[in-house]
Amino acid sequence: MINSLIRISVFSLVATAGNLHADSYSPSHSCYKPSKPYEFTSQWEVDSFNDEVEMYRNCIADFVEEQQEAIRRHSQAAEEAIDEWNNFVNWELN
Repeated sequence: MINSLIRISVFSLVATAGNLHADSYSPSHSCYKPSKPYEFTSQWEVDSFNDEVEMYRNCIADFVEEQQEAIRRHSQAAEEAIDEWNNFVNWELN
């Protein structure tokens, strides 16, 4: 019973601590958003705009992928810390 309370307390503490610092640094992308002209006057302008749109899409996709990878790494680190604590409680304190 005491072990369960300790685990719940630690998990709550870790979850709360992560939330307290989660917004201290919010990365943002540095992608260039193309401006669509009011009217295209040549096929070159259409092609150029479409190329810029594709570059913008790729930049956003890369940024999102990087952020999702960071989430995976942080989640793994939190899980490992919780496991380390639980092992300490189970093997060292008992």
